[in-house]
Amino acid sequence: MSKDVKATYYDAGGIETLEIIRAKLTKEQYTGYLIGNTMKYLCRANFKASRVRDIEKAHIYLTELQKVISKNIGDV
Repeated sequence: MSKDVKATYYDAGGIETLEIIRAKLTKEQYTGYLIGNTMKYLCRANFKASRVRDIEKAHIYLTELQKVISKNIGDV
């Protein structure tokens, strides 16, 4: 199931796009990707007529980042 319930096209073909990206990057690269996307959506939200969608997208990336960081803490 897509992490973004409003955009199910991200898991077309049976796999979530974010999972493909995670599989191809190192943990450090993936963490940076998630931080960057969270920042991107939060920074651009102020410049849109409807900020809600960008804030929702930032939340998706931030939630994923929390999961990744929690797993990394357990690996230490």
